[in-house]
Amino acid sequence: MRKLICLLFVVCLSVSAIACTLNVEKNSENLNSYSASLVYDHATHTLKGEMVVDYLNTSNTTLKEVKFNLYPNAFREGSQQSVISLAKSEECYYNGPSYGSIEILSTGTLASEVGGVDQNILIVKLPSALQPTQRVQIPINFNITLPNISHRFGYGENTVNFGNFLPIACVFENGKWQEIEYHSNGDPFFSEVSNFYITVSYPEHLILASSGVCETTEIVGETATKTITALAVRDFAMVLSDKLQLLSGEADGVKVNYYYHSDKNFTTSLATAVKAMKTFNSLFGKYPYKDINIVEANFCIGGMEFPNLVLIGDTITDYDSYQQVIVHELSHQWWYGLVGNNQSCYAWLDEALAEFSTALFYEKNSGFNLTYDTLIEKANTNIKVYETIYGSVVGKVDKSMNRSLKDFQTENEYIFTTYVQGLLMFDALKNLISEKVVIKCLKNYLTEYAFKIVTPANLIASFQKTTSLNLEPFFNSWIQGKVVFNA
Repeated sequence: MRKLICLLFVVCLSVSAIACTLNVEKNSENLNSYSASLVYDHATHTLKGEMVVDYLNTSNTTLKEVKFNLYPNAFREGSQQSVISLAKSEECYYNGPSYGSIEILSTGTLASEVGGVDQNILIVKLPSALQPTQRVQIPINFNITLPNISHRFGYGENTVNFGNFLPIACVFENGKWQEIEYHSNGDPFFSEVSNFYITVSYPEHLILASSGVCETTEIVGETATKTITALAVRDFAMVLSDKLQLLSGEADGVKVNYYYHSDKNFTTSLATAVKAMKTFNSLFGKYPYKDINIVEANFCIGGMEFPNLVLIGDTITDYDSYQQVIVHELSHQWWYGLVGNNQSCYAWLDEALAEFSTALFYEKNSGFNLTYDTLIEKANTNIKVYETIYGSVVGKVDKSMNRSLKDFQTENEYIFTTYVQGLLMFDALKNLISEKVVIKCLKNYLTEYAFKIVTPANLIASFQKTTSLNLEPFFNSWIQGKVVFNA
């Protein structure tokens, strides 16, 4: 998500062109699948869902239960999870306090309960032990109520946003379920790639943009029903609106759809999106899906990435910033979408690369008011000012990057540590080993980990493998927060 706001050596490496072909069909095999029938009631802003999860035990552990993240329950009345900072609360809840939730109606014949730290986890008991490589069918019927909030999950004056709304299987990692607690800092989500087969019914006067590819559309009376397939993606999201208009383009065979409602520069915005997709295809490896959807939406925190779908906040008044958010969110289709990570624990892994990718976009494309050099100069200036001012208030500034979202004391601390410091880290690496070598590292990193989940150790190992250099001291100095900015 985009928010507004020493080692010395010489490297001489030959960089060859790397063909990175990513096959969605091949990588959609042996995954969890979610088959859901959804019915949206626009008058009440509620959604009824009937879903069957075909869960595959890919671990080496026998499982007696399967856990699911219930992200919408962070928005319920009485929730102890923070969904928005106090500074943004009034803007996002523009009509005053409003609540939403997900109610689990049934899990078929399987016993289940809602638990976790704050009713954020659905625990489904299995009828028998699930051995490694075995599958189990888990039915989940639910009702969702949307809050009136300009957020990734909620409805505003212009769009209805269904982001992170489905019950999504927790990642089973290191012998335990990774239960994610919602937080106003960053993107508190973590999931494996899965297949989604969605049927959604809604009032036919609304426009729908979503993850995946629409297979069929049927209109009966005043109800439209679409069947959508989204293969090998980390989640399914959708936006509905009666105000959106659509303008489409094409980038290297990928259909680029721009949905807008008040953007007067819609032609330029689409052109920027097309350039971004082409640039990242060239730099990192070709986007393997058929469609990418960009939606101007009610979202008060800049922008938000989902598989095949990004939200661009309609409150961004500076058009240069609006374009920058488009570029940043589209870069997340590579860093988060293809190469996944635990965004709750290692937010910098995708955000720092998204910021660096955005800077590279401006380096490769002229005609914008922003450049690579101006972005780096601004980042250097801002982080020095932040460190000076913040340090004078709280004392020593914690610049360590490997922290969970809840461990950042303020939103500014999160932003500067994750985005700004992360950008400067990759810029420093670029200056150290050359831009060509860094891009080669990123291509290899994508090839090695597309459709998978990475940790910081994986990124470092991948870069070291590509360069045959010991880069661990370099990365650790930044990740541990030992780099000095105000010297």
